Amino acid sequence: MDYIKSKYAFAVARKLPNNREICLLFSGRTGKNMFVSPSTYRNVTKGDFHLLNVEVQESLVKQKILVPENEDELFEVNKENELAMKQDSNDRLYISIQPTASCQLACDYCGQKHSHKALTEDTMNAIIKRVTEKLSQSAFKILEIGWFGGEPLCALGNIRTLNEQLKRIAADHDVKYRGHITTNGYALTPKLYEELKEEFNIKCIEITIDGSKEYHDARRITCSGKGSFDKIFNNLESIVLSEYYDMDKCIISVRCNVDERNVEGVFPLLKTFVQKNMQHKILFYTTAVVSWSNNGAGSEEGCKSLEKKSTDHIAYMLENGFKIGILPHRTAPFKCLGTDANAEMYDADGNIFDCSETSYSDYYSEQGYVLGNVMHERTGNSGKRSKLSLVPNMLLNKGIKPCDECKFYPLCGGLCPLALLEGTPRCPSFTYNIEDRIFLDFLAKNRTKH
Repeated sequence: MDYIKSKYAFAVARKLPNNREICLLFSGRTGKNMFVSPSTYRNVTKGDFHLLNVEVQESLVKQKILVPENEDELFEVNKENELAMKQDSNDRLYISIQPTASCQLACDYCGQKHSHKALTEDTMNAIIKRVTEKLSQSAFKILEIGWFGGEPLCALGNIRTLNEQLKRIAADHDVKYRGHITTNGYALTPKLYEELKEEFNIKCIEITIDGSKEYHDARRITCSGKGSFDKIFNNLESIVLSEYYDMDKCIISVRCNVDERNVEGVFPLLKTFVQKNMQHKILFYTTAVVSWSNNGAGSEEGCKSLEKKSTDHIAYMLENGFKIGILPHRTAPFKCLGTDANAEMYDADGNIFDCSETSYSDYYSEQGYVLGNVMHERTGNSGKRSKLSLVPNMLLNKGIKPCDECKFYPLCGGLCPLALLEGTPRCPSFTYNIEDRIFLDFLAKNRTKH
């Protein structure tokens, strides 16, 4: 059989300081990073496959670095994706709850319309009833709650009330109960961390810090116009250095939203984590600011500024012991609220959504993203979904560009369905510097070995 190099394969050759040549072949079809000899590398990149010995060629075919000459790779990738989607267990009921539309912060790129609305007792009762009925309709094994906002900790009383009732109905249905929370961190104290870990069974807390104090405070200000960095960072430091912190049971992930205005603040923040000996105890990642609710946030310039710095960020994190994923894995079309047929999100008015970005937004309300209200909809109507649910099959049928032509498609799965429908794909950060990541992955694995 005649073979060609996969269009989803990446070839990287770099030299170490001692002048040793490192040759790597990374398969987007399997997520495997292969260290090969210089001769194998040259034969593959030049198309001289007949010069490969049988054992090497078989290994490259197995990892889909080499594929049959007449193979329609996109068809095969989508066939694999379709099978993976069918084999998805669907044993988890995921419910996202936004207990309030309020937030202490007024971040300049936020796309939400904040107010003092909070869940009423009647609305909370309706949510509990709806979740109870949904649990009764399928053989779920897990009930997972995502606490979101606004700022969920602004309605702590509500989430405590809901948590107790949700734990009870999970126990009644003999399903595991767990959760995660996205918070700005402004009200997150060590005592509250312990409560979320122990009473809510929160597995991950995500907070946002947009660089060092100078950069963060220029964009993530309180509603009264004050900077928020000191309080958020002090809360984080107090938690991760306290006796209550258990990263195996409830880890804190720090997200840094980056554009051209704050990209220079990422390194100082990373260095502060190292100086405080916090880098081993948290997760950290950067992501580009994007337009939210058509608010015009984010820019091509911002993405490019992050692209230029991303490799250096990763190298620094590896050198200093941060927990970090370097290379992506093979993935089927991205699964989220919008593509999970059972998942739902409820806002402070009881409105039902299937995307965390479409609530508290006049723009998305006008586009039909409000699916109903827990006070009026029966769970028999819970199959109602927005057009986001169509995206996986659109991808499988080559219906979304540029995904059908993208070399990263098997590793990305299209990512955010909302962005795809809006024609503004949110390409993951590894697309900025995949070749650098392939080399850094090799260095990291060999550092571990030695």
